[in-house]
Parts: sequence; C-alpha cells; structure tokens
Amino acid sequence: MSILPSGSGALVFIAFEGQDADASEAASSLVKDLIEVWDLSDSEILDTDGFYEFRFSEPEIIRDEEGTASIAWPGVAVHRGRLGERPVTVIQGHEPGLKWREFLSLVLAHVGDDDTVVLLGGLHAEVPHTRPLPVVANTEDAELASELGIDANGYEGPIGILGLLGVACRWRGIRAINLWVGVPDYLAESPSPKAELALAKAVERYVGIEIDIHVLEEESRAWELGADELVSFNPRLAELVTALEKQNDSAELPEASGDAIAAEFERYLRKRGRDK
Repeated sequence: MSILPSGSGALVFIAFEGQDADASEAASSLVKDLIEVWDLSDSEILDTDGFYEFRFSEPEIIRDEEGTASIAWPGVAVHRGRLGERPVTVIQGHEPGLKWREFLSLVLAHVGDDDTVVLLGGLHAEVPHTRPLPVVANTEDAELASELGIDANGYEGPIGILGLLGVACRWRGIRAINLWVGVPDYLAESPSPKAELALAKAVERYVGIEIDIHVLEEESRAWELGADELVSFNPRLAELVTALEKQNDSAELPEASGDAIAAEFERYLRKRGRDK
C-alpha cells in the first residue's frame, strides 16, 4: 500500500542537514540526488535570515577554478518539478537553530493541503555496518498508520524539527510519514551511501515510486568494504561489530531492528532535552 492517494496533490520530500536529523548525511544526500535525478530545476531560495546560530551552522567559503572566494550561507531551498503526472517538491537545507515556530510556518507555506509529505532523517545507533541498515517508519496519523501497516507515533518528550513538522502536518490534515534510517554510531564521521540506499528503498516501498540511482549500489559496497578495513585494524571495534552482529542476527522478527532504532531515537531525544 502506498502513501500516495489518488489526486493531483504534490509529493513533498523534506530533509535537513544537521546533527539532529541527518546522521552520516543519509537524508540530505538522498534529497540532493533526487533533485538531480528528477531534474527539479524550478527552485526558490527561502528567506531564512535569523534562523541560524552560526556557531553550529557555519557559513562556508567556496572557491571557483580561479580561486575567487564566495560565501555559502546556511539556508533552505524549495525545488519543484514533476515525476510523471505527479508534481514533486523537495525542501532541503540546514536545520534551524532559532525561531522554530516561524521556521515551521515558512516551510509549511510551501506545502498544500492535498500534498503528501515524506520526512527523511538519519540517526546514529547501535547497528552493524555489515547488515542491512534498518529504517523505522511511523506517522502521526493513526488511520494512515493502519493503512500502511506502520506504527502510529506515540513518542512523548523533546523533539527535533522533523518531528515538529510531522505533528504540524497532522494538525492540518496533511498525509505525512516519517522515515528514519539507523546508521552505525562507530562510523559517525563517515557519509554513508549504504544508509542513503536503505532510505531510498524505504521511499520506494512506502511511496510506491522507483528511484533510479544505480551508483548507490556500487558506492554502498565500496563504503562497506572501507568500513571492513577500518574495523580490521581495530580489535576493540572488531569486537563491538561482532557483538552487534550477534544481537542483530538473534532478532526473531524482521521488524525488531526497526523497533530498536525507534527506541534508540527516543533515548537520544530525551538525552538531548536533558543536556539543554
């Protein structure tokens, strides 16, 4: 069963770069690839001045071939196009640090009441890189959860911007689903094509579309081989991976790993709330 209803509403993907929502750049890498693969050339840069604390979302210096510098400020862009007969929108950029209520209103101004929203995120968790990376899917809409055979979100506690967007979509009656991929926390500094691939496959499953990014398969295998080599030189890390493999393989149900990711996510959010 697909989240997409019949009708002319747009399919909207939302992902943000940042520590709270984009572990190993899985979500941000996927939406950037979707923009390219689907040729979403109609773009708009949103006025996001005032939403960022530059100690955490730093501007970047970019140089052209002649060495001339320009500045890339953190912000958010909206990209639009079509996937067959279906309008598609991708909203991507940097996770805000300030004025979240205003930021929610700014983003949701680009989402229509008939649209379908897919919120994408990544979370570092206790999973081995040698096994399929789990993706947890849930929604604030109990009826939609039953329709798709996923969990209705029952989490209570501190939450990030993606979680707030999910709740705000529910308030407005917009169909929305959350997809979070779990990536190995011992490879925290490494962008993970394998995590991006797992997230892409989850999108295909729940949205009912095909994502033609063949290079991800090859990049995923290369990433896993690189991780294997890294682990082979570190006995303690090798021991940890072996333990995680045993934990993963002993799970009796396919969804057990997804449940573990959901639990890990809740623990992370609660810790984040205590640390503030």
